[in-house]
Amino acid sequence: MKRYLFGILCLWAFWGAGAADERPELWFPVGEQLLYRVYWGVVPVGTSRATTEWVERDGETLLAIRFETRSYRVLDPVYPVDDTIESLIDPETFLPVRHESRMNQGRRSTHEITYFDYDRLMAKQYVLHRDSTNYFQLEPDTRDLVSFMYYMRKKAFTVGNKTQYRVMADDKTYDLWVNARRVEPVRLSNYGRVDSVRIEPEAAFEGFLVRRGEATFWVSEDDRRIITRMTARIPVAHIRMILRRVRGPGDDFWVQEDDPDEGDEDDDLFEGNSRS
Repeated sequence: MKRYLFGILCLWAFWGAGAADERPELWFPVGEQLLYRVYWGVVPVGTSRATTEWVERDGETLLAIRFETRSYRVLDPVYPVDDTIESLIDPETFLPVRHESRMNQGRRSTHEITYFDYDRLMAKQYVLHRDSTNYFQLEPDTRDLVSFMYYMRKKAFTVGNKTQYRVMADDKTYDLWVNARRVEPVRLSNYGRVDSVRIEPEAAFEGFLVRRGEATFWVSEDDRRIITRMTARIPVAHIRMILRRVRGPGDDFWVQEDDPDEGDEDDDLFEGNSRS
C-alpha cells in the first residue's frame, strides 16, 4: 500500500496549570480525538487517530498534533504498518516549529525530524534512517501537511472555489491547489448521514498523503469541519478511511460517550497492547 495514508492521528504532553491563560482560542477544540477505520478495498485493515494537545517546550506554549496509523495483526505477514507523524505548532501563527515522522511499512522504515526557522525562511531536516541532513527554503506561509490539514479547518469551504497553498513534503515545498467540488452525504455508523464538502487536492508532486495516486476528502459542513471520509487510489489498492468516533471536549453532535459495555479493539493498537 506504498506510504499507506500518513496516519491520521494522538499526542501526550505535560502542561502546567498556571499557563492556561496563555493558550489562544483556536477554531477546533484542543484535546479532540478523531478515530478512523481504514479499509483496503472492502476489507478493514487498520485504524487511524488524530489528537491535539497543548505542550510546553523550552518555555513556549505549543500545539501538538499527532497522526497515528496501525494495521491489524492479519496484515503482519503481508504489509504491517506502524506510522506516527507529529508536528509542534506555534498557535499564534499556526506555523510548524518541529515535524517528526516515524514510518514503518512492510520492510521499510524511515525516521525524519525537521525544524522550521521562519526568521531565516529555512528548514533543517535530519534524515535519521540514512544519517544525513537536508536544508530547504521556506516561504512565509509554508506549512507541513499536518499543520496544513488543521489550518484548513479555520474557515468554511465555498463550493466551486479553487485555492492555492504552499506545503512541505519530504525535503521540498510544493504548490497545492484545494478544489471544493460539491456537497455530498457521507454515512457514518455512529452519526448517520453527514453532509460533507467533497475536496479534491491537486499538487505539483506525486500524490497527496500517498506517494502515488489520487486522494479525495469529505469535510463536514458544520463549524468543526471534520474529515468524515477519505479515499486514495494507489497502484496496488483503493484505500478508504471512514470516521468512526469523535472524543474529547465539547457537548455537540460529534462528542458521544463511550458505551462501557462495548469494547473497542482499535484502542488496543495505540495503548501498547497486542494488535487484533
